[in-house]
Amino acid sequence: MPLPPAPLRHVRCAAVGVITGALAVLAHTTADGELPDTGLVLSLVALLTWACTGFARRELTPARMLALIGGGQLAMHFMMSLAASRHVPHAEPSRMVAAHVAATVLTVVVLAAAERTVLALARAVASVLPRRSAPLPATAPLVAVTPRPLPAVVVFLDVLSWRGPPAEQV
Repeated sequence: MPLPPAPLRHVRCAAVGVITGALAVLAHTTADGELPDTGLVLSLVALLTWACTGFARRELTPARMLALIGGGQLAMHFMMSLAASRHVPHAEPSRMVAAHVAATVLTVVVLAAAERTVLALARAVASVLPRRSAPLPATAPLVAVTPRPLPAVVVFLDVLSWRGPPAEQV
């Protein structure tokens, strides 16, 4: 499948980062984990989004998406656990792992389906729009029609004066 243009690839990867971060926070808090400071969460989501946009030049296959989102979930869980470990005892590990695995699988399934749908819609719209024609190859020198040049004398007869400056100024 050909990659979409660069701005769409960046939007796609930014969506992966934001959705991964949001679902990591949701999975962490639903599994009895403590939600850290909002500034830390937003910083982690921004960092994850930035890291995901590094993949904009590559096609996000479901396997790559699974590795990217799974790594993002793991990193977000680790950072939120470190930030919250001073305040609250740890939640049950099996529940936390299940929540993060469910969030990862849900994210991969939804984003893979969304990417296929959006690309199919973009192809359908592009097939209806007029295409730009490619420029023809140059096989002969370019001939441009220009007006016949007039002699300089004719052009400047009305402008030039044969009279010099007044005698008092010389």
